[in-house]
Amino acid sequence: MRFFVRFFPTSTMMIGFVASLSSSRPLFSRTLPSALSSAAAGRDRCTSSFTSSSPSSSQYKRKTVALQQGWFSTGTTAEDEKQLLLDPKAPLRPMLAENCHENHLSQYTLPPTQIGADDYRPDLPKGQRIVAFGDVHGDITALRAFLVTAGILDPESSIEEPVWCGGTTICVQTGDVLDRGDDELACFRLLATLARQAHDAGGQLLLLYGNHESLNAAGLFQYANPGGNVEFERTIGARIDYNYGSNRWRLQFAGNQPSRWASFEPGGLLSENMLGNMLVTCVVGRTVFVHAGLMASHLSPGNSINEGQKMYGGVTRLNQQARDWIVTAHHGENNNWGEYNTVEEVISAAQSRAKVASKTMPDCLGGGIGASSPVWMRDYSKPNDAEPSEPLAKQKIRAALSEAGSDVQRMVMGHTPQYKINSALDSMAWRIDVGASQGVMGGTPEVLEIIHMGGDNDEDIVSVLTVDGKRVHGSDRAVFDSSIMF
Repeated sequence: MRFFVRFFPTSTMMIGFVASLSSSRPLFSRTLPSALSSAAAGRDRCTSSFTSSSPSSSQYKRKTVALQQGWFSTGTTAEDEKQLLLDPKAPLRPMLAENCHENHLSQYTLPPTQIGADDYRPDLPKGQRIVAFGDVHGDITALRAFLVTAGILDPESSIEEPVWCGGTTICVQTGDVLDRGDDELACFRLLATLARQAHDAGGQLLLLYGNHESLNAAGLFQYANPGGNVEFERTIGARIDYNYGSNRWRLQFAGNQPSRWASFEPGGLLSENMLGNMLVTCVVGRTVFVHAGLMASHLSPGNSINEGQKMYGGVTRLNQQARDWIVTAHHGENNNWGEYNTVEEVISAAQSRAKVASKTMPDCLGGGIGASSPVWMRDYSKPNDAEPSEPLAKQKIRAALSEAGSDVQRMVMGHTPQYKINSALDSMAWRIDVGASQGVMGGTPEVLEIIHMGGDNDEDIVSVLTVDGKRVHGSDRAVFDSSIMF
């Protein structure tokens, strides 16, 4: 699968990037010890402005001091530190392991997701409560409003120390936590913390992939906010610089947001503990959840090749494909010492890194504007707050629901901003992205609630929860209701 759009730094941009990492103009928030920059002096190479050509013996002394000052736990041995410094090809993950004093990756860890079980739960106890909300796009204030409105975040608790109050509620966030906002990592930390608490309480918080998670995994950051990039530098990049004793690891990313790229690429910093436990789609009770939409060809048993030889296949197959891809470092070994001879070598290496991620990406995560993949399609959600313009939309969604399960009645999706949560196509399509992020349209957060078999004749009760505490019956949000036509 290849994305339709790519961005790679030019030679001019790369030269500027190298200059930005000179000792006189540090890019990151913590200034590296001066002893670490002395080894770079006198090198006749394009990368000579980095803090060192490779970690040196002086850095072991610096790391010993860091150990004594509490940067690492006392359980870390000198040999462990030496190994972290010396291996030029290893993953960067150990640089933010749990033995680090702060910003370690356990803050982003999601409970293990069992594919084939957690992603396919058609049989729920009667009265099971399910809630869902859409795109967050790096807006921590909007995210908190979603969570409080859903009744799963204690409103008296803080973002830094959140408290799950949802009991056995199952919550599904339908993707696009990333891009357009300044607090992407903070949003993921909050969601991951609540997900772990939910698991312990007998509930569940499931995170789905959106197209913006796919873009970031492929090294495409054209929708990232400058403030969001600063968050990655402050939280991820500066810590790796210090722990590794060098900033030369950045060169392999050629100035294309190295801290962000290292976090979300396949095999990257967050691949195993967070991204590998996210899903493309899931069936919960009588509802199938996805970021953008599903067609029957996405969900047919086995591998379907009905759409231009694209490879899909049922709910479990989609999720397994995504997991297998994101936890594997397709680019091969790292070049943490930044051993390049020319700017062209740097750019070529970064381009190869991005291309192999894009080439190996499963079809369920790939695509681009106008594509029919589960994270990109808009057949059921466009135009907003109205019946879809796609003439075959009702036929398509009915066939998809049939493939999703014998009693699956509705599809819940985000991706396309609406003014309010609404349903279309005889309530088979629920569109829950309300553009709540200030980076989108600053819409008012709303949450979809489903009570499994909670109504007469064991029908589901579907409602919309609003920030002012109202519960709106689902029938009042069908798009043929003129009160929500804009």
